[in-house]
Amino acid sequence: MAEVSILYNKERAVKLMNEAGVEGVIATTPENVQYITGIPLRTTSWNMQIYALLPKDESKKMAIIIPTNRLSVLSQKGIPDADVYVHGTFYLLGEPTDDITEDMEILVGLLKDRHVYNDALEALLAALSDKGYSNEALAIDEMRMSPTVMEGLKKQYAGKISYGYRLIRQIRLVKTQPEIERLRKVARLNEEGELLMIGMIKEGASEAELAQAYREFATRNNSITGMIAVGGGPRSSLPLIEEYLYSFKKGDLVRFDLCLQHNGYWADTGRTAVLGEPNAWQSKSFDAIYKGWEHALSMVKPGAVACDIFNSTMDVVLHSGIDVFKRQHVGHAIGLEIYDDIVIGPTDHSVIEENMVLNIEVPYYLLGSGGFQIEDTVVVTKDGWEFLTGAERKLFVC
Repeated sequence: MAEVSILYNKERAVKLMNEAGVEGVIATTPENVQYITGIPLRTTSWNMQIYALLPKDESKKMAIIIPTNRLSVLSQKGIPDADVYVHGTFYLLGEPTDDITEDMEILVGLLKDRHVYNDALEALLAALSDKGYSNEALAIDEMRMSPTVMEGLKKQYAGKISYGYRLIRQIRLVKTQPEIERLRKVARLNEEGELLMIGMIKEGASEAELAQAYREFATRNNSITGMIAVGGGPRSSLPLIEEYLYSFKKGDLVRFDLCLQHNGYWADTGRTAVLGEPNAWQSKSFDAIYKGWEHALSMVKPGAVACDIFNSTMDVVLHSGIDVFKRQHVGHAIGLEIYDDIVIGPTDHSVIEENMVLNIEVPYYLLGSGGFQIEDTVVVTKDGWEFLTGAERKLFVC
């Protein structure tokens, strides 16, 4: 059975729970559940209820509330140091034979003599009772708890209940060292796939061929693709591309914005290429966004404020040769989600902290003419930042 790596920031979790005045948090979204348990417990529908209860008191084990038919995931992925509460009916027929695999043996053990609760609410209430919760304040990730369970919990649990989705995402913002290494690995993988695509650019090659090559690269590397925005010529100005319709010709810009997930964590990387030597407008535009991107990076350090980075970066781009430039943000936090809980935009007053991981980007979309992208991932250090990405930061000439 695989060993489970618990990566969550325990010190920050206790600190923010203290500030929120709660004695525990209950995660419900797949990303928040994985953060607490270390296991990707995905759901197959929006109404499937999987929770993770994290007590503030570290002497108490976490609890996992899970449908019976998801126990096989635990038997394959590993079981963290947690109490498991199962709910719902599922029939696994027959008796174990001598040739069953290790994960099947573990599954049989998980099912044997285990009490199965009727539904998620009953299982959650049992977990709370076993952990000694009676009237303590709790924060609940409201995004994937069904209204029926939420209403039932409010009626049957005596303690104060507050919404906790944002609280858990705030805990997630400051990464542990193992998380940073996972983000470094997926960032480098994503760049490898991106450089593979850039190497395929030639006259007559198509967006579809590049996108398919990226998908195959992801599969070979046990990864999952998210956004595959590869647009050529006039379509390079489209921010999102899901239908690949264009074949490249000389003089075209090709803009990449690629998202890849590996071992639960995301990369989001962008580059721009041109087929043949760039013209004056292409060079001038890329230079302007590069100066903005470089300036945004120069402001990243502990204590910086997200909206200040945005406002200053916009000024730099507008004074660097682009007459009309508008953006809603120039970057975001990244981790178990492509967009974690900071967006470096005009209304985000978040203060940057050491060991946050940020994507810095200053894209430019001019409809019909072309688009430019440069996007990199950095970890915030004591005095500034360090790249997790490593590919050249230039206008690639193919």
